[in-house]
Amino acid sequence: MPILPSFSFEGSLVSAPEEAYWIWRNIVSPLFDVAVADTQAVASFQVKIDSYHFGPLLLGSVAASGQEFRRSPVTIARSGVDHYLVQLYPVGGYAGDAEGRTVHVHPGDLSILDLSRTMHTRAETFQNLSLVVPRSVLEPLVRNPDGLHGLVLSGQSSLGHLLATYLSTVYQAAGSLSSEDGARISNATASLVAACFGPAADAHETTTIAKRAALILTIKRYIDNNLADPLLTVDSIGREFRLSRATLGRMFEPLGGLAAFIRARRMLRCFSEITSSAHAHRSIADIAYSWGFNNETAFSRTFRGMFDMSPREARAEGASAHRTIKHLRPGSNGSGQPILAEWIQYLRV
Repeated sequence: MPILPSFSFEGSLVSAPEEAYWIWRNIVSPLFDVAVADTQAVASFQVKIDSYHFGPLLLGSVAASGQEFRRSPVTIARSGVDHYLVQLYPVGGYAGDAEGRTVHVHPGDLSILDLSRTMHTRAETFQNLSLVVPRSVLEPLVRNPDGLHGLVLSGQSSLGHLLATYLSTVYQAAGSLSSEDGARISNATASLVAACFGPAADAHETTTIAKRAALILTIKRYIDNNLADPLLTVDSIGREFRLSRATLGRMFEPLGGLAAFIRARRMLRCFSEITSSAHAHRSIADIAYSWGFNNETAFSRTFRGMFDMSPREARAEGASAHRTIKHLRPGSNGSGQPILAEWIQYLRV
């Protein structure tokens, strides 16, 4: 019966610590960008890895010199990794930031990181057990998956002790397990991770939702203030707010996605100017280009899909409404109120 696939690397077996450091950087690059303090740290760098492939999960032990770990939007986009990383630190720990959440991991503690989101931490010399779990495996098992990033489970707690003991036992037995054993254990492992970290995520849910709502509002205001900038994109917003594309996608999913939200806000600006008497002297193409649209045919098609009329029909409707408004008494909101203004007011709420 096939045994679990495994991988090992020991820095002391290569020609020099500097070579070990660069090999380590390459090995871990799908997960993190790593860096050490200076050339002296490179010259004395040590690392040892033993890992096992359990089918849908990866479990490994890493012992290494102190270093920084970072996942930036660029790292996330480059790697394409969309998993959770659960770590137990029998020796050492780390401290840093997980997309706005301050993280402190002490010896014996466990942590969980969402690899679709940004983080930056610093670890002293350490030894850990690292479990990589695909999002599709863990996310359905927890009520608040967005609340997991940066959570720490104390090794002194009952759930922390339970999960630490389980992961250590599975790792110690991994060398004698078959591939079939690994597949069976994977489901139980994911369920136990969810059971241990899920309550902590739920406890943070109210705060997380409030912070996320405030951040979404801030991003919306930033978008509205920069709509005319042709360089305003999902990637540029990610860089500005230090958020990954995946995180922005989840945040704006109820609004149809961030790219669609930006396009709709720009379309509303175009609608307002096309139907305004103050911009009657400008061509529709000029207005479209000024708000980031560079294809007239695509613009007209999107405009009709959003407002159920062409840009020219909207301009004619706006001109007619303007003539009506001039004959209304000041402050009147009677039958002369143009339907286009009502649409704009509704869509900008």
